[in-house]
Amino acid sequence: MHGAGDPAGPAGATGAGRLALIALGSNVGDRAAHLAAARARIAILPSTQLLAASQVEETAPLGAVPQGAYLNQMVAVHTSLPADTMLDALHAVERTRGRARRERWGPRTLDLDIVEIDGEVRTEGAIILPHPGLAARDFWQRERAELRSLMPFRTPPAMVAVQAGSDGPRLPRWAVAGERRREHIIRVTNMLDGWADTMHLEPAEREAWRDAGRLHDALRDADETFLRAVVSDPGLPAHALHGHAAAALLEADGESRGDVLEAVRHHTLGHHPWGRTGRALYMADYLDPGRSFAVPERADLATRVPHAFDDAFREVVRHRVSWAAQAGRSLHPATMAMRDAAR
Repeated sequence: MHGAGDPAGPAGATGAGRLALIALGSNVGDRAAHLAAARARIAILPSTQLLAASQVEETAPLGAVPQGAYLNQMVAVHTSLPADTMLDALHAVERTRGRARRERWGPRTLDLDIVEIDGEVRTEGAIILPHPGLAARDFWQRERAELRSLMPFRTPPAMVAVQAGSDGPRLPRWAVAGERRREHIIRVTNMLDGWADTMHLEPAEREAWRDAGRLHDALRDADETFLRAVVSDPGLPAHALHGHAAAALLEADGESRGDVLEAVRHHTLGHHPWGRTGRALYMADYLDPGRSFAVPERADLATRVPHAFDDAFREVVRHRVSWAAQAGRSLHPATMAMRDAAR
C-alpha cells in the first residue's frame, strides 16, 4: 500500500474546536517508536490539529502488576471531535501498535488517555473528564504545565495552507505549503520527471521519484512547535524537521515505500546509504531552477544528472557542503557521513 498523500481536506481545519490534552505511555517493545507512531497518527486524525508535545520522561509503573518502566509524554491538540469519537480514534491508534486491552494496570505497547478537554466535565460513562488520575500523577502535571507554557494563548496557528488548484501538486490533507513552496515543489517534480524520461526509468521508480518530489516539502511552512511535536529529536536542526515530520505523517497515512519515505525524511541533510530516489531528490531540491544563486553552474549540473548520475551527485554534495560552510552552518553528522561516502 502506498497511496498516502492524496488530498482529502485539511486535517487541521477544525472549525470551532477545543484544546485537548492526550497522555501517551508505553512500556513494552520499542517504547520510543510506539510514542512516535502515536504522535504521527494523532496528527492526521480528522478535524484535529497537533499543537505541541511535552518532553518524554521515564516513570515507574502504576499498580501492583510487576512490569517495566514507562516512557510517558503528553500532547496538545485542537479538535472539534466529540470526546467519545476521539476516544474511539485513540483506541484504534493503540491497536495499530498491538495493544490488547486485557489486564487492568498491566503492561502495554501503547496507552492513550484523554486527560482533559477544555470546557468539558464528565463524571460518569466511558470517559471521565478531567481524567481522574490527573491529580495523583505528578508526571502528568509536569507535562501538562509544560504544554501550557508552550501555548500561552491557546489559539492554534493557521496550519493548513490553501491547496493548489488542478494544475498544482497533489498534497496531503495535512500539508502546510504556501504558494511559493508549491511552486518549488512543481519545479522539483518536473525536473525529476525530465530526468526519469531521459534515463528511461521503470514505471515504479519513476512514480517513486515523482512522489518524493511532490511530498518532500509538504510541511516546509509548518510551525516549528508542531514539527517538534511530531519529531521528538532535539538533535535535529529546525530547518531539517519538516522532512522528518512529513515522512512520519506519510507513513501514518499509509505510505509504505521505503525509498520514498527515506528520500522525504533525509532530503535536507542527506543520508548514507541512500538509494537513487533519495539522491535524485537531494539533487533536484538543490538544482531547482527557481533558486537565484550559482545559476549557470547548477543548470549545467542539472543537464548532467541523467547521463552521469553518480558523478553529478558527488558534485552536488560538494556544492551543498561548501554552501553550508559559507553560510556558517556546522555540518550535521548525517551530512558528514554522506559527504565522506560520496568522495
